[in-house]
Amino acid sequence: MAALVIGVVMPRATATAVRALGPKERWTLPVAGLLLAAHFGLFLGGLATTSLPAAVALVSLEPLAVVVAAWIGFGIRPTRGEGAGVAVASVGAMIVASGAGSGEHRVLGDVLVLGAVVLYGAYVAAARGLRDAMPMMPYAASVYGVAAIALGPLAFVTRGASATAPVGSWCAVVALGLVPTLIGHTLVQRAARRIAPAIVALTSPGETIGSIVIGAVVLGAWPSAREAAGTAVVIAGATLAIFGARNG
Repeated sequence: MAALVIGVVMPRATATAVRALGPKERWTLPVAGLLLAAHFGLFLGGLATTSLPAAVALVSLEPLAVVVAAWIGFGIRPTRGEGAGVAVASVGAMIVASGAGSGEHRVLGDVLVLGAVVLYGAYVAAARGLRDAMPMMPYAASVYGVAAIALGPLAFVTRGASATAPVGSWCAVVALGLVPTLIGHTLVQRAARRIAPAIVALTSPGETIGSIVIGAVVLGAWPSAREAAGTAVVIAGATLAIFGARNG
């Protein structure tokens, strides 16, 4: 959806930008798209397998994944505050995971979500690596296009379920493509090019709180006491990492 919107608006600019890339950048660009596709695929698989509170709590580890990926990929060492945040959030993740087996909470789902978190950090690092090689909007169109092609086969695998989906579900799918992807991920890519890695995922703790509240109120997916405690610790660690990046 996002790839279609951007590609229609500026197809010539995208094609020109891709042709101007060097051999290394042409290799990095599809890798970034595949990382994004795998991130979405693993997260949705995890969300379908474990409880909503557990899934969104573990997603709060995204700022830490960005910090680690920037350290590995670009030698941007984490500050003491970021290191402390990693430690605190890791404890929170273990608390959340320890609740597996209770209600809808499952270990497999947690593992899938954690895999999505790791890939998110690598995806953001790829955006940073191409910041001087390609303009923002053509880059976004290319990455979304690769991700859409990679995830396309899943639509055929699940076509039986999608054929009977109500109109409201299709509207939700379109909204997911336009708002969190087209707007949200494009803003993340833009931010990843210029600012400190931990700040890129600044909204993650707030996203977690909002997701849990919406899930509880709208879907009745209330977190267990252990999931709620672990979520609070994860958010504290992510926040510590973010402010540690500012002050380190």
